[in-house]
Amino acid sequence: MSTATAMTDPEKTAFLAWLGETHDALLGSVAGVTEAQSRFKPAADRWSILECAEHVAVVEQTLFHLITEKFTPAPRTPERWTIEQMKRGGADRSRKFDAPDVALPTGRFASLAEAVERFRSVREQMIACIQNCRDDLRCRSTLHPHPFVGQCTAYDCLLLLAVHPDRHAEQIREVRNTPGFPKA
Repeated sequence: MSTATAMTDPEKTAFLAWLGETHDALLGSVAGVTEAQSRFKPAADRWSILECAEHVAVVEQTLFHLITEKFTPAPRTPERWTIEQMKRGGADRSRKFDAPDVALPTGRFASLAEAVERFRSVREQMIACIQNCRDDLRCRSTLHPHPFVGQCTAYDCLLLLAVHPDRHAEQIREVRNTPGFPKA
């Protein structure tokens, strides 16, 4: 791909800062949570902290894969959202979404620590990818449509990847504030 339309340094800086913020938000939301607490379900139809962490790790891996490997060159398309728009709306928990089957928690990780480590590992890879990005991610069309936004660019996927942990960090805080949440 041409480097004439590469991500600009300000774009990279903004994404790197945001990726760091949402990384820290997720890690902060699980800080101090014991394995027993991570398995507490506030209701039969709600996820435990471990299930939230598993979901975030799986989505992180999936979106990273879409951004870096599962795309085809395409004409540059206008942005659907800006970073600021996604920050304002993407983490809004007043709008609920059902996760696609592939992203539902299924017990892929034996512990909260394992799920968090997978998230951290993939996030580190994504940060390195952005630091070294020489392409315009708006010129990459993903081969597989996103379950909520349909066909999208790698740039769109990066926006979704960046905001997603924030949404679930808030969900984890909700679980931690649920009456009956174990003390240890």
